[in-house]
Amino acid sequence: YRKHIPTGCKILFIIAHPDDECLFFAPAIIELSLKNSVHILCITSGDYYGKGALRKKELLESCQILGLPKQNVEIFDDRSFPDDPHISWDFEKLQHHLSAHLGIVQPDYILTFDEEGVSGHPNHIAVPQVLKQMFMEKRPSQLPKLYHLKTVLLVRKYISFLDLPLSLLTDHLTFVSSLSNLVLSMRAMYAHRTQFVWFRILYIIFSRYMIMNTFIPVEL
Repeated sequence: YRKHIPTGCKILFIIAHPDDECLFFAPAIIELSLKNSVHILCITSGDYYGKGALRKKELLESCQILGLPKQNVEIFDDRSFPDDPHISWDFEKLQHHLSAHLGIVQPDYILTFDEEGVSGHPNHIAVPQVLKQMFMEKRPSQLPKLYHLKTVLLVRKYISFLDLPLSLLTDHLTFVSSLSNLVLSMRAMYAHRTQFVWFRILYIIFSRYMIMNTFIPVEL
């Protein structure tokens, strides 16, 4: 389900950790990859528990299941912006990395978290913050269109498909997975074997983000 992004575009999803692409963005990634060139940029390797090397492999496997070639997936994995909710990222260095990557990919659209980060994780929140700083320093004509994944209230977050009527009442950019795409998202999540613990199984079953994504255009 798509309202505003045309076909034939280059679209960059910017995430904080391996598995974010499944837990939060899968409906949009699967749908957009059918008729667009979709890229993933992951800021960290997910090394909080010392499993970064394995989690990078899991991300590549997951993205392949979602329909993305390996060359469309980039992982920064820099110690200046670690997977750690207690350490602030070096925004200046991250801006430099992001600018270089945007110059290579040259996306028409960037899709990422909003400033609540869906789950409230500081790393999720840092991504839109650093992008906002970057975008405010450039002319609009030089920039791709930016969309934020809408954070919904907790009660809506875990009512699965029951949130669909509320989501479709808005004029926001919305993606809703078919049953086959939902199964594909679950398969991709299973590639993240290091993260497959009991509470993530509950998340997969009940989270509306496994079924639908709502994005809001960012005007700067």
